[in-house]
Amino acid sequence: MSSVRQIWEIARRDFLQRAKSRVFLISTLAIVFIVLSLGPLLATATGADPPQQIGVIGDQGAGFEEAARGAAAGFDLEVQFTRLASVADGEAALENGDLRVVLTADRELIWRGEPSQVLTAVLSSAVYTVESNATIAELGLTPEEAASLLSPDPLASRSLEEPDPEAEPRRITAMVGSILLYAAILMFGQFVMLGVLEEKSNRVVEVVLSRVQPHQILIGKVLGIGLLGLAQLVILSASVVFMLNLININGVNLAGIGLGMFAWIVFWFILGYAFFSVLYATMGALVSRQEDAQSVGFIPVLLMLPGYFFSLIAASDPEVLTVRLFSLIPPMSTMVMPIRASVTEVPVWEIALSILLIVVASYGMIRLGARVYRGAVLQIGAKVRIRDAWRAAEQ
Repeated sequence: MSSVRQIWEIARRDFLQRAKSRVFLISTLAIVFIVLSLGPLLATATGADPPQQIGVIGDQGAGFEEAARGAAAGFDLEVQFTRLASVADGEAALENGDLRVVLTADRELIWRGEPSQVLTAVLSSAVYTVESNATIAELGLTPEEAASLLSPDPLASRSLEEPDPEAEPRRITAMVGSILLYAAILMFGQFVMLGVLEEKSNRVVEVVLSRVQPHQILIGKVLGIGLLGLAQLVILSASVVFMLNLININGVNLAGIGLGMFAWIVFWFILGYAFFSVLYATMGALVSRQEDAQSVGFIPVLLMLPGYFFSLIAASDPEVLTVRLFSLIPPMSTMVMPIRASVTEVPVWEIALSILLIVVASYGMIRLGARVYRGAVLQIGAKVRIRDAWRAAEQ
């Protein structure tokens, strides 16, 4: 059997073993279900607000309701009015939830609970308009004079840069992508470490090593679990993009933003996983017990955490000097660069340099990890030091 065939068989075994596990299937289905359930909820939340029911007591003046509807339109609200005979009737309607607010004949607003600043502004504007119109009529001003008094010419305004309506959705999507990327690399890297540890502790690796080389086991295990992680990431990304497609925000293409973001996430997952999975496999080869795995497994996390924190900073301020540096320096660049590139335009040379550096770093990690793995994977018992594993690989 060729070397490529042997590596593929090992990868296929690890892929199917993890893919059929109940934990993996349940967690994947649960996350997809939650994401798809959020779509209708967010679509409803971002839709038009229901009409605001307002109770009115007494005569508020000519044109009050028209003025209130015009003011509410400025907030994308619709208001409906109910005439009431007394304050007691209004309070009863508030208690029953039939009304949002009651405006009394004395120009007092009555709320059931927390006042709404928007409705307060709408009703105050309507009352002011009615009173102003009455005053203008008493003064005998012409329509032009009244318009100049009530609506003076606004100040001229211009912007050097047009505001981007997609900036905030892109930032939020980037933060979600950062969390997803961190969780994916962490989870499937730990899968690799636990797989190495299990085979070492139950001596399965000794049987496998009688037929294949240590580096073939390492590559096959990393490849198999990596394909599983990639498949799950693609499924989750597709479900998120589908969910975003259900949400309608004027001037914002949420599905397009999500698709571009998750394309970056999938690409950089491959690069980041190539580095961290080999590191996790190396850590797994150094120990023989679950208790020891917790201590050595913290080493890759220490390398990931700075990248994760700076990726969150990159989502809101991608041009900070430290963010730009961490987007180039491996292995933190695997988490910072995709987020930075999704929220701002990054020079092509920076992206190319970042990819080159992480590829070189991953190659070096593979060479180092393969040697340590070869020297440590057959040593059962106490935790193996990296120096001892390195020397054992020479024998």
